[in-house]
Amino acid sequence: MSGATTSRIMSPELAKVAERAKRNPSERILALARFIDAPGLAHAFDGLRKNAALGVDGVTVKQYGEELAANLRSLHDRMKAGKYRHQPIRRVHIPKDGGKTRPIGISTTEDKIVQAALRDVLEAVYEQDFLDCSHGFRPGRRAHDAVRGLNREVTAGTASYILEADIVSFFDSIDRTRLMEMLRERISDESLMRLVGKCLHVGILDGDEYSEPEEGTTQGSVLSPLLGNLYLHHVLDMWFEREVKPRMKGSARLIRYCDDFVICFELQADAERVMKALPQRMARYGLTLHPDKTRLLEFRPPTQGGQCGQTFDFLGFTIHWQKTRRGRWRMGCRTRRARIRRLTDGKVMPVGGRASASESR
Repeated sequence: MSGATTSRIMSPELAKVAERAKRNPSERILALARFIDAPGLAHAFDGLRKNAALGVDGVTVKQYGEELAANLRSLHDRMKAGKYRHQPIRRVHIPKDGGKTRPIGISTTEDKIVQAALRDVLEAVYEQDFLDCSHGFRPGRRAHDAVRGLNREVTAGTASYILEADIVSFFDSIDRTRLMEMLRERISDESLMRLVGKCLHVGILDGDEYSEPEEGTTQGSVLSPLLGNLYLHHVLDMWFEREVKPRMKGSARLIRYCDDFVICFELQADAERVMKALPQRMARYGLTLHPDKTRLLEFRPPTQGGQCGQTFDFLGFTIHWQKTRRGRWRMGCRTRRARIRRLTDGKVMPVGGRASASESR
């Protein structure tokens, strides 16, 4: 795993948890909340972006850090006493393709610390469970690793058919009850589970409007990427590995970056079977595939007559065929035109706020 952009240093105590989780993949892990102590909270604070967008209380990371020891001690005491409460999340909207916007939630600095500490603990367990097909928001992995994996399949000739998928409002559609059930398959610590619940069941402040969604996990929070990965690990990754691949007659490979994924097939019949089954699988867990952005296409080099081969989008790139200097066809990547237009038009700021998706964390 190269080019790490999200690598984090794990404490010796959490490293032992990771080793135990790896040795015992079916074991439920006890007594995890104890790792969210003062040192764990301080470590989480150190990982916050210093220019992160502000939550509803307006407290910056710098301001919180001016009395860091006292603030963390107060936070830890409230958590031990069960008095910690997650403050409402401030929602802003950032531009996306087609003139639409994507809602991003911004937590307060203190809530970001709690989310990060909780993520560190859960990550120690689930990094041992997640499959190699999953690349998004994981330590030591980045989007280019997913693109390289796709390129290997294309080069090997096992990506003649591509299932390009798009999940409608993925983070907002996560079934919280099912998510908690998934967590309990590995976590046997109700104190930690209650803390997860507090981070999930939180109000949203969108301008002057306040709401309390009953489903989903806020896109833009520190914890949401891991919870999203966990959800799709059960819904998609394990299903594909255990139930789908053994039934395929040719090669098939899933490549996923959080909720953005493609599936490569060697044979058309295999691709068509999965294309039919995938919407049903998603629906069982409250998820819907976008009818206009989910499609099955043949991805082969253009004919010698110069006919243009099909293209598809993945992780901000348009995947296409291009010729090498020796006249051979290979997979090429170019930045999507819609993304270039947003940058050149200056549409890089959210509507009603200052944060980008990454700055919110």
